Amino acid sequence: MAESSRELMNDIKTTGKQAADTAKHMYSDAKSEAKSQLSNVRSEMKERWGDRYETIKHKAEDAYHDTEEFVKEHPIATVLGACAVGFVAGMIARRSRH
Repeated sequence: MAESSRELMNDIKTTGKQAADTAKHMYSDAKSEAKSQLSNVRSEMKERWGDRYETIKHKAEDAYHDTEEFVKEHPIATVLGACAVGFVAGMIARRSRH
């Protein structure tokens, strides 16, 4: 009985390790595919939009950094704002169901 319990535990450990390895590979594959797709979209945007793409890219980066700074400087206001948006979205969703 003790030996079968050990075997069961070893089987569980082995299965867990295999599942973790599989998940790591799946994540890595998905990440690579996402990067590839993003690169393709980026290239296509550059082809189609040229200079406008670069302008949009820089504006988006500036907006991201400004937002990041605001969140760091005003964490409480940010959380309260997110709660308010969530509350309003919940109220709208609730009313649309009735």
